[in-house]
Amino acid sequence: MQVLHLLSEYRWTGVAEPVANLVQALRGQGHDVTLVCRKPPSNVDPQDSRLLTVQLARMGIEPVTDFSLSRYAPHLAVADIPRLRRFFARKQIDIVHTHLSHDHMVAGLAACRTRRPLVVRSVHKCVPLRRTVSNRFTFRTLTDAYCGFSRRVSELDANTLGLPGHDVFVVEPAIDLERFDPDQPRADVRPKLGFSQDDVVGGIVARLQAHRRFDVLFEAVRLARKRVPALRLIVMGSGTHAQKVIFERIRALKIEDAVRATGRRNEDYVDYLAALDFSMLLMPGSDGTCRAVREAMAMGKPLIVAKRGMLDELVPDGRAGLVIDDTPANLAEAIVTMASDADLRRRMGDVGRQEARARFSLTAQARAVTQMYEQILRQRN
Repeated sequence: MQVLHLLSEYRWTGVAEPVANLVQALRGQGHDVTLVCRKPPSNVDPQDSRLLTVQLARMGIEPVTDFSLSRYAPHLAVADIPRLRRFFARKQIDIVHTHLSHDHMVAGLAACRTRRPLVVRSVHKCVPLRRTVSNRFTFRTLTDAYCGFSRRVSELDANTLGLPGHDVFVVEPAIDLERFDPDQPRADVRPKLGFSQDDVVGGIVARLQAHRRFDVLFEAVRLARKRVPALRLIVMGSGTHAQKVIFERIRALKIEDAVRATGRRNEDYVDYLAALDFSMLLMPGSDGTCRAVREAMAMGKPLIVAKRGMLDELVPDGRAGLVIDDTPANLAEAIVTMASDADLRRRMGDVGRQEARARFSLTAQARAVTQMYEQILRQRN
């Protein structure tokens, strides 16, 4: 099967990593898979680790960057359409799998009025799509299959957009379970953070943005420390608003001795996950499949999550973690419950790890996506 994944992005964003992992897993299934993405701008350091091309090279994936795929220049998008059509024909593409609204529209227009390729759109946001003219036209006229990660959101989108049931598929998101294996030896990062083995360490992995509800988190930590003085917090993530979102807030609450903001972690990211006793997330980010939560589950870390996006679909409440309405008081109570009971953390962590191994395997995801491809090809034939 000749498959093309199209991604109108040049940065290593929340969507890029799962796309790259899926491409690699599909190749492992024996498919001929090409990845087309944007070329980095000329004024960007070509060795910057935040570039999609740099990360793909580390994975052994050589992308095609011959198309503009620019979301900000309509004339370039129009020029991409006939060029993509010729590329589809030359490579004899069976499936073009898109991931963002721009590459979806361009690929759909390039593939329309042809028998091949069929167009698939993965929706990564995991919040319902808006009922716009553009969305209805693209999904109903230019799309052969909708691929969602949240069953609840997929059903809402199917109703909103008027999609027939046989064109809607739900596939579990996936991660590299070998990388997030808690049985592998890890470097101990607690001493460099000034934390001891007796401390109870919670963590959050998120972009440092105000809407990610750090204000609620820090207030809850302040309240919880009155009952659990050994409570500590690691904040992993980067952002241009770190001073306001993180440092000013923790100073105002007088909890700076208990909070460590580490920035974005790369090569040592799993070491930092291993240092946690539990993890938290209150608001999904650009990757609506909440990869940080799934990675924590794979590492055997219990979770505290809010009832937002697909968080409550990922974390079985009371079994792999606690699902809450995230007021500061509710979150503080959940933190105290988690921090005060090592046996509870161990039990929930074990369940989370079992869930991750059963649901978030890249091999299982590639098999499910392959079955989707085969079904829509049979339907078209």
